[in-house]
Amino acid sequence: MPELAGMQVEFTVLKNEDINKYLDEREKSDLSRILWKVQELRLMDGKPPLNTYLVVNTDETYAADIVRIMQANNHWGPVIDPNQAELKYDGDMLILPETEEAIK
Repeated sequence: MPELAGMQVEFTVLKNEDINKYLDEREKSDLSRILWKVQELRLMDGKPPLNTYLVVNTDETYAADIVRIMQANNHWGPVIDPNQAELKYDGDMLILPETEEAIK
């Protein structure tokens, strides 16, 4: 999806089905503790403990429509951040950028 080029990766989304399928009980417990800690620290910062988001998979046929809506509301645009990898797609394949360290 060319609209993703240069976008900052701002969220980490895990599908509950994948968590249940791929994590063992210890890993699920670790994840639960991490999420609890984030909630507690958000509360200490005066923020709500949880945010609720709408998630759109980029392979959905309507994803480009969502991007246009977000652009129209100034919630979409490229960000240059040296700590973020730029997403590049070739058809259905995600192309990871080469770095000097990856080449070594």
